[in-house]
Amino acid sequence: MKEKIEEVGIHFSRRRSNRDKYRFMNRLVSQLKGGKLRLQMLQEKKSRGGMSNHLVAGEPKKSRWIVMASYDTGSKILNPCYEFTPLDSKHNFREEMKNVAGYSVLTLFVAVLAVVWTRNFPQYSMLWKVLTVLADLVVLGLVWRWMKKPDNKMNMNRNSGAVAVLYDCVEKARTGCFVFVDRAVMSNEGFYELVPKFGRQPVLILESIASGEELFLAFRKGQEKKADEIVRSLECEVHLLALDEEAYKNTPLEGFENGFMLARGSLKKGTVRVKNVRNGKDFEMDLEQMQKIEEGILRLTANKF
Repeated sequence: MKEKIEEVGIHFSRRRSNRDKYRFMNRLVSQLKGGKLRLQMLQEKKSRGGMSNHLVAGEPKKSRWIVMASYDTGSKILNPCYEFTPLDSKHNFREEMKNVAGYSVLTLFVAVLAVVWTRNFPQYSMLWKVLTVLADLVVLGLVWRWMKKPDNKMNMNRNSGAVAVLYDCVEKARTGCFVFVDRAVMSNEGFYELVPKFGRQPVLILESIASGEELFLAFRKGQEKKADEIVRSLECEVHLLALDEEAYKNTPLEGFENGFMLARGSLKKGTVRVKNVRNGKDFEMDLEQMQKIEEGILRLTANKF
């Protein structure tokens, strides 16, 4: 497990650009292709260009459970008080739009400063002209960086920890199906793309399991029996959150008939909140708890509990 955490959380910590995701996928496939589970890549072309690449390990039709984790990473969040809410997609979307607006305001601000600074350029002395050119180059760099929205460098809880657990499970498992999901950190798009493929099967999504105060299992009301199956396989304290239909549709589980989500965080204002993600503080992890979750998933997918 430690080797997987180092590999995913340090050497391949950024997986947002197509180039970085391609490098990570190449590494993942090269390490797993000699294992017991068959690998296949599910690709989804986007209407606006680009492509989603979801890696599936195992035989979905022969597996009782499909275990998923998003493997891409997001941009750096400007709001220092930001909290990720795994069970409130609308809140996450609003925060994402605020972040985009924040970078746009910063870009406009420095651009205006540059215009004001250079408007009297012909009248400046040689020293001030040199300083102005240097300042303009810095501004251009900042504008380029903020227009792209910089990648967050450390992403242990969003979602490198879950990817490391899934990675280790695939190497050790003889049965089961495990899916590394693309385009599922800054939106739920990747999960929605997989609904036609796995919509009717029991699906367990791993979200922010590297650190957090408590462990939660969310599911649609009426699925208590299968939820109990997951809890018994984990053999650790898990808080159950049965969601009504409206709440269920406001999560990445929407579309999956039998969807479950395992996440760590704290329960505030009726929903799970995860702090210190998509910023420089996202390096914390609870290795012992991650190990227990991995062992539980292996028992669940092997039907041994």
